[in-house]
Amino acid sequence: MKTIAGRAAWALKKEIRYLFSFPRPGKILFEHLPKCGGSSLAAYFAEQYPRRKIFCTDGDNPQPSVDEFKRYPQKKRYGYDLVEGHLAHELIEYVHPDSLKITVFREPVERIISHYYYVKREKKHYLHAEVTADGMSLAEYVSSGLSEELHNWYTTHFSGMTDADAEQNPQKSVAKAVETVRKTYDIVGFLDAFDEFAEKVRRTAHLKRQYKDRRENVTRDRPKYADVPETTIRKIEEFNRLDIVFYRKIRALLA
Repeated sequence: MKTIAGRAAWALKKEIRYLFSFPRPGKILFEHLPKCGGSSLAAYFAEQYPRRKIFCTDGDNPQPSVDEFKRYPQKKRYGYDLVEGHLAHELIEYVHPDSLKITVFREPVERIISHYYYVKREKKHYLHAEVTADGMSLAEYVSSGLSEELHNWYTTHFSGMTDADAEQNPQKSVAKAVETVRKTYDIVGFLDAFDEFAEKVRRTAHLKRQYKDRRENVTRDRPKYADVPETTIRKIEEFNRLDIVFYRKIRALLA
């Protein structure tokens, strides 16, 4: 009961703070890229808005919830102050036009390493059973083809091109992905400069509470980059060579 009462009191406190804030927290669309610090940002945002003002896509199976949002009438869609989650980019044309559009990137090799160890740890992940049943290694995982998130995913995700087309037209696919990010998002962050990104979002969106470094959903049992075998690093780079180029370009563009 104490937990329920505590949650109710916290929800009421957020509601009152929200209603009496001036200016009110701004509207945000947050595209949560897998294993790029999105859970930490979502937890931070949850402190800023009443639950009724937040729409979050389903983390395990986002497409149905994305499609559901698209079917909402405009008044309901525009009523949300925070729209966040995987595939949130599909909702850019459906949210309020004043929404601040943001996302966060992570160095591609680091992202894949974290992805693998997260899947191994998280029993509810849709790839967990397949990865752990036969003791699949990190090198085997990245070349397994189990998920589109493991092969030049930034590039294909933002260019809209297939793996095959991106590989056949590497310069075009990377350039298209970079241009999409440049034109679409108002603020782009990087995981290794997360605090600076969060503070910029806070100021721009008039959020009241400052971000405190409390990382959520961190894969703590993974090895450090330096401890991963060089052959495995090379394998990850091989399967994500376009993403590495994309990441360097987007980082240089937004530095």
